[in-house]
Amino acid sequence: MDPTAAVSVSTNAGQRPNEGSVGLKSTGLKGHCIMPAHSVTNEVSGDAMPDEVASLHLVQPAEQATEPALAEARSWGDAFLAKPAAGDHIVQFYEDERFLFDAVAHFAGAGLTAGEPVLIVATEPHRMAFAQLLRRNGCRVEEAVASGLLTMLDAQETLVRFMVGNEPDAERFYSVLGEALQNSRAQRSQARVRVFGEMVDLLWRGGNRAAAIRLEDLWNELARLHSFTLLCAYAMGNFYMPGDGEPFDKVCGRHSHVIPGNERTALRSLEHEVQQRKELEAALRATLRRRSAAAGVMLERNAQDAERFRLLVESVKDYAIFMLDVDGRVSSWNVGAERIKGYRADEILGQHFSRFYPPETVGRCAEELEIAARDGRFEDEGWRVRKDGSRFWANVVISRMLGRDGKLIGFAKVTRDLTHRRALDEERIARAALEQALAEQKKSEELREQLIGIVGHDLRSPLSSVIMGADLMLKRGMLHDADAKVTARIARSAERMAKIISQLLDFTRSRLGGGMRVEPRPADLAEICAEVIAEAETTHPDRSLIFEADPDMRGVWDGERLAQVVSNLVGNAIAHGKADGAVSLVLRDEGDSVTLSVHNQGPAIPAEVLPAIFEPFRRLARRASRNNDGLGLGLFICRELVAAHRGEISVQSTDEAGTTFTVRLPRQP
Repeated sequence: MDPTAAVSVSTNAGQRPNEGSVGLKSTGLKGHCIMPAHSVTNEVSGDAMPDEVASLHLVQPAEQATEPALAEARSWGDAFLAKPAAGDHIVQFYEDERFLFDAVAHFAGAGLTAGEPVLIVATEPHRMAFAQLLRRNGCRVEEAVASGLLTMLDAQETLVRFMVGNEPDAERFYSVLGEALQNSRAQRSQARVRVFGEMVDLLWRGGNRAAAIRLEDLWNELARLHSFTLLCAYAMGNFYMPGDGEPFDKVCGRHSHVIPGNERTALRSLEHEVQQRKELEAALRATLRRRSAAAGVMLERNAQDAERFRLLVESVKDYAIFMLDVDGRVSSWNVGAERIKGYRADEILGQHFSRFYPPETVGRCAEELEIAARDGRFEDEGWRVRKDGSRFWANVVISRMLGRDGKLIGFAKVTRDLTHRRALDEERIARAALEQALAEQKKSEELREQLIGIVGHDLRSPLSSVIMGADLMLKRGMLHDADAKVTARIARSAERMAKIISQLLDFTRSRLGGGMRVEPRPADLAEICAEVIAEAETTHPDRSLIFEADPDMRGVWDGERLAQVVSNLVGNAIAHGKADGAVSLVLRDEGDSVTLSVHNQGPAIPAEVLPAIFEPFRRLARRASRNNDGLGLGLFICRELVAAHRGEISVQSTDEAGTTFTVRLPRQP
């Protein structure tokens, strides 16, 4: 049979769906295969075959046809889904959700392009996938939703609105879906609505098959009141158990067109089914003509159904479907199992299914079989192991199988590889966590910036007023000695507070901006040091300060920032050095760079403190210190400012030699 041949269904006017004649013909739909929807195994009784029993006729395409073979064509019926007729009730069987997404996007996108209203009733993950694929195909999803051209409803919520117990209520169904259809074409009263619904699939997956079949009938009845084209979809995983032939026929019989998956193996399975149906029809006719017992007919039908589903299961590639005996040993193997797990049938038949489990969970195999035997079904997700030792994330369903006498005869096991979906979920979770962390970091930075503004303006401004007022009172000389001492103490305390605030501002800016900001310009380091020493001598007239410098100490630096470095180092030496010892400051010419050394005599810095001496808030508490009012940020700020000039700072400290801080600065930034 040529795989490019397509199958269509026609129903005589005035007849119910199962009373029509079924024929196969080449439709010319490029790369599409449309399966006959109505069962040829119509219910018959009595001694004669009714005249209305359908017959199948396959018409081969022309020998010169240039249509591509199914394996080369697109997997979905593009032309058929793009232009279905009003009143068509189409069902698509699929193995891979991506395959479903492509079909629905094509079906809905063609309708939106033609200006037809589209109604999608699906689960939230599927609605999101459809919308994303529609956008990728060029559809303006948001505009279509806003204009009412595209409507998306949640399948589970819609089901709840018209289900009464385990059965769909007809009146509620007509009200809920009729209203949705009317709203979809509110602005286009004569337009045909394209509808995709997967409520029947939800019912089927939930085990309520009778309700799913009833819901298909309600859709057909609703089509007499409203103009719409309906596309339904069922996962092939719903039909893998022996005995599913009759429900499968009922599903097909409720639709005008049935579209299988896009795999060549699926088409071959359909060819087998067509052939088997023809054989079954011939067997039925011969049996009825011979007035054979109805029991013989049913046995033949069951045998054909079992063979058909055996072929169907073996052809599925996206699911590992196999049988286990009561002890858990593999007794059957399909193409999907070989693709997912890596074993050939001759390698795995007779082996225990625990071989597919990693060592840490292999002990759960017996428990899973016990649950399936007791409850009828076991489902789980977890890591499984392939033949090559690699692991994959799997969804596993184990169903018990009972014999005619009700005794357990084995298990059916269905495994699906969800590794890619799990990776996407983990990536989505990680991205959400990262976005949350970034948002929190942004909020934290905004709070820090606000703190800088408060400290920089709201605190320094009143401190400046205090300092200026105290200095003015002291300069006028109108205070008594006791008042003058208090005022001087106020001025010194305010200056220390201003210094602490300045250090906090520098520290915060360094943390926020990745370093201190400097504005290099030509400067003389010797002049900068001389000014700092003069200020220190004024503040500490009882201390001896020695300054020595080579002739040329010019370079391109930020003079104010270097003055801050020198002031911090000199102040640190005065605070921690011997009270009667001198503090020396030496500048040396090193060619392209200069070095600044600040030395003081006194107790050595403890060895355990030296590695972290330049870290923030590392304030020393030595007995020799007489001015320990800071926050421990001075040396940290020195290091950051020197680094901003692309320089280096180091320290050596011993009890014999004292403590020396050395700064090396390049002359050019």
